[in-house]
Amino acid sequence: MRPYIIIFSTITIDGKLAAKDHYSELSCSADKRRQHILRSEVDAVLVGAETVRIDNPRLTLKYAKGKNPIRVVISSSLNLNPDSNIFTTPPATIVYTSNQINELKKKNLEELKRKPGITIVLLENLSPCNIMADLYRRGVRKVMIEGGGKTIWNFVKYGCFDEIRVTISPRIFGNGTSFANGEGFEGARSPILKLVDVKLCECGQEVHLIYKKIT
Repeated sequence: MRPYIIIFSTITIDGKLAAKDHYSELSCSADKRRQHILRSEVDAVLVGAETVRIDNPRLTLKYAKGKNPIRVVISSSLNLNPDSNIFTTPPATIVYTSNQINELKKKNLEELKRKPGITIVLLENLSPCNIMADLYRRGVRKVMIEGGGKTIWNFVKYGCFDEIRVTISPRIFGNGTSFANGEGFEGARSPILKLVDVKLCECGQEVHLIYKKIT
């Protein structure tokens, strides 16, 4: 068993969620509200370690009312700054890492364990489906994946998702981080999704699309 999983992202016309200099401010105010409303509706919001290192997000509600979801971070190396926002501000955060320990990991592990509201889970298998199964056992029933590109790719690669909600921003980066930033599928074997909703954003310049996985 696993939670219901929604991947959410805002990307450029050419499918990038960040530019080559890591610039990723793509959302209009209406899209930010849409993102935060979804956050208020899920039990947990998940990102990868690179997002924590580069963006230093809080992943809390700012543009919507409701209860903040649990934050979830995946980091095989645990190469994370223990003073990052996600570890120093409420609500609770769960960090999934591998059970292989080196000196850097041991140091950060000890620092993070001392912080209130932080849970460290060591797993031999850090596959998305294994992590989701563990979250389900912890009572999490609905998860929002906010990226970045490598994290999204891993969930898509293993088919561990139910919906993709993506907003198309009127920018072209040409280079940068792709929405699903991985080794890629062979074309004929790539997943085909079902389009279930199309909405012109309130700003008049963006389009929000909702796809569901075909099972």
